[in-house]
Amino acid sequence: MVSMIRDLADVVPLLERDVASTVGESHRHVVASVADDVRELDVPDRAEKVVGDVQQYLQDTRVDPVWPRCPRHGRHPLWYRSGEWWCVQDGVAVARLGELVAPAEGHGA
Repeated sequence: MVSMIRDLADVVPLLERDVASTVGESHRHVVASVADDVRELDVPDRAEKVVGDVQQYLQDTRVDPVWPRCPRHGRHPLWYRSGEWWCVQDGVAVARLGELVAPAEGHGA
């Protein structure tokens, strides 16, 4: 199990990499913008808040309504927990933060 990533300086570049590799470089800026907002909050785990807020933004704005898409099933999102992206359907860690890859052409949806 990966130790929890709590520092925004660590999570931001990893999350930017996941966003860029899955939905494109043009959405990378969302991570920095959300991180700037979260820095102003008094929350116990800012890193987890940034990941969750970026995920919600990408889903709500329909950039990808199931971001990040589960590579095992293609029809539901992965969920972030303790530095990893999890498939909650199977209960397994799929990738570490920063290690998501673009979905295979034609997979999912």
